[in-house]
Amino acid sequence: MDMSQLHNTITEIRVELGKLSTRLERLDEFTRRLDDLHRRLDDVEGAVTKAVESTKSAHLRLNGIGKVGFWLLTAIGGAAIVFVVGFAMRGGFNI
Repeated sequence: MDMSQLHNTITEIRVELGKLSTRLERLDEFTRRLDDLHRRLDDVEGAVTKAVESTKSAHLRLNGIGKVGFWLLTAIGGAAIVFVVGFAMRGGFNI
């Protein structure tokens, strides 16, 4: 192998090393982006978990309000019936 071939081989090796270096830099950038996406995904998962818990809590509160409303209307309806029956028993419907 003469000096010119050796020089060409070394030059080719340097070019290939440059290409590999560029690929490694791109791979490092990709890894950083992937890590950033992973962190963001963890943040989103945490926010979703909090939102689901908040929704469950709100649902329970709304169920409680619905039950109170039902019993309030039942009590008012019962009182109206008692009033009408009492009024009728006193002869209030005699005109």
